[in-house]
Amino acid sequence: MPTPPDTRTAARRDASMSLLTSLLNDTLDPGYAETAARREARGEGGGTSHWTKRFSPTVLVGVAALALVLVIAAIQTHQQAPAAEKERQQLISRVQDAERKNSADEAMISTVRGQLQAAQAEALGPEQGKAFTAMSVVTGASPVTGPGLQIVLGDAAGADGPSSSDPRQQSNNESRVLDLDLQHAANGLWAAGAEAVAINGQRLTSLSAIRTAGSAIMVDFRPLSSPYTIQAIGDPKSMAAKFADGADGRYLFELKSQYGIQFDTNTKSKLSLPAATQLSLTDAVPAQ
Repeated sequence: MPTPPDTRTAARRDASMSLLTSLLNDTLDPGYAETAARREARGEGGGTSHWTKRFSPTVLVGVAALALVLVIAAIQTHQQAPAAEKERQQLISRVQDAERKNSADEAMISTVRGQLQAAQAEALGPEQGKAFTAMSVVTGASPVTGPGLQIVLGDAAGADGPSSSDPRQQSNNESRVLDLDLQHAANGLWAAGAEAVAINGQRLTSLSAIRTAGSAIMVDFRPLSSPYTIQAIGDPKSMAAKFADGADGRYLFELKSQYGIQFDTNTKSKLSLPAATQLSLTDAVPAQ
């Protein structure tokens, strides 16, 4: 007797075929389909009308105009690049020419100064020539070479903010080297027996000024930057001992311990200091 078909198995097969048929034929969710049908019944149009409104002809024209502007700007930038590079190279060339001219002028000044000193020594004679040479060293009129002491002052690590002429009063100045500190260093070296002093290559004279201007320290109206190297010609050992024992030396040591200011001293067997710049000589005349 034939076995009757399993009605439960047949139902499951039919249900599976019905599900596949529904997925293939009905691509929209029934809920979406129902919503679309209601909108069409109310005369609101299809579901893609908002896209048509969004991309209206006016918007498309605006986008095209913006793209055109960007293209024109890119073309102009590309065309102007060679001219800008040419101007940059011309500026670099002018700066290099000025530097070469300054170097040539300084060499010429040094040569003329040497000729002038030789002529003066010949005119003055041996005795007066020695006195004149000694006076030139003291006044900074001539370059000098010899052993001496070198001091380096620098801002503490992490120092920032503009400098101020009010020493140690502003928190952002506690870790910076001020004009007052350089004045202490120079005065301490003079008191320790220095014969000539220079700061970052700027020779000091009896008329030199060390002042703050904005965020820079000026020495004879020339801006200097940290670290500051102060060189003094004289007896190295004697100057080092006297400077360390003097009030100015103790002041700088205190800055190092309290504020982290960089402060180092070293004796040198040979230092070369240039002559002072902008040094003018005047003659004293009796009052009439």
